[in-house]
Amino acid sequence: MTRVYGERATELRKVFEAAPGQQLTRQSLYERMGATEVGKADERRNIRNTLPALVRCGFVAKEGLGSAATYQGTGKAKRAPKAPEELADTKRQRNAQRTATTAVRTRAARVAQQAANTPAPAKVEALHSGETVDQFLARGGRVQRLTAHWEQAA
Repeated sequence: MTRVYGERATELRKVFEAAPGQQLTRQSLYERMGATEVGKADERRNIRNTLPALVRCGFVAKEGLGSAATYQGTGKAKRAPKAPEELADTKRQRNAQRTATTAVRTRAARVAQQAANTPAPAKVEALHSGETVDQFLARGGRVQRLTAHWEQAA
């Protein structure tokens, strides 16, 4: 979410925390957030766009469809942000795991892997160069004669 949606999501969570157990429609959310005036259509649209993210995260439960849908806070708390030391530690662990799984391979190993994964080319019959039609028929070949367009017109 962008910063604006993050701020709006925080405001929406506060509205749901202030009304535990209540099922709120979008209209009642607009009223509680002060977005019912005529010039606040963009704010109402932004609230409408933020609600699905809160539902996906589990902060809000939704019942129904469309304008008749009701929303209710689940009581799930937002996770506290990690300290910079924790973030650096998890990043270090993730990078160590990534380098362990993708071990540095030599060029020969990569070429061998590529050769193993490449399907073998289908065998193509060698063409007999300089062979006449009679020789081709003599060794069992079949010739299909197609009529030309000028022959078909007659």
